[in-house]
Amino acid sequence: MRKIKEPPEIAEIVRHWMPNASDEELKEATVNFRAYLAVLYRIFLRLEAEGRLDEICDFPEEDDRVNRRK
Repeated sequence: MRKIKEPPEIAEIVRHWMPNASDEELKEATVNFRAYLAVLYRIFLRLEAEGRLDEICDFPEEDDRVNRRK
């Protein structure tokens, strides 16, 4: 059985976003960021279970903002 690797104490993305922060600030920001992601994941799972993902993911085939020529 493969052993699961522990996540780093400080997420690299947090370090990127806060280059001048102390290690304590980075650790706190990482904890907050992971909690935020957990909430988003629970929302996703709930919408998926209710069959409502298509309601919120109804994007147009072509986004005219991207293809607009001046």
